[in-house]
Amino acid sequence: MEENKNIREIVAKNLAELRKNKKITQIELAQIMGYSDKAVSKRENADTLPDIDTLYKLATFYNVSLDFLVSDDSFENKFKYVKNMNKAIIINNACIELLYCSFVWILAAIIYTYLLFISEFNFWQIFLWGLPACSAVCLIFTKIWKNKIYTLVTRSAFFWTLVVACYVQFIEYNIWPLFILMIPIQIALILSIAIKDKLKTIK
Repeated sequence: MEENKNIREIVAKNLAELRKNKKITQIELAQIMGYSDKAVSKRENADTLPDIDTLYKLATFYNVSLDFLVSDDSFENKFKYVKNMNKAIIINNACIELLYCSFVWILAAIIYTYLLFISEFNFWQIFLWGLPACSAVCLIFTKIWKNKIYTLVTRSAFFWTLVVACYVQFIEYNIWPLFILMIPIQIALILSIAIKDKLKTIK
């Protein structure tokens, strides 16, 4: 029983510190997570120990691991560790993203070289098509980064570079109305991010 009490106290202390660090009240946390403010208070006062599903949801909300919630180490040391881990993850994901983008340009260079030396066809436009291809790769990583600015920029880059590539590829047809079409598309992209962000706030 004493061990369970210690765990409850450790978890309660960590939950209270995380909430205060995020600068939200118990009532605000209850509204965000869909709990009653009494339930939040009981957890932070070590009256009850949250079940594993609740702990996972709280850890996700605070962007920490489950180990963070049950660790009795100092709050500063734990946050320093989490910060270093997040930094390492960001660097790793960025390197993977750049690696995939480099594959796009390698493939473009191979196709360009093959057509130039085998068919004597100077298809330099392939490098323009590489731009929307790279943007498409970056779109995959929006699910990893989960950053609304990055998502908006990546989606916008994909459509704009696609339009530019199409226009240059078929320049003899002078399909400049594509750029006008991009105006409502760009507005829609901005609104979709704004609405999604608003829905998250409501939830």
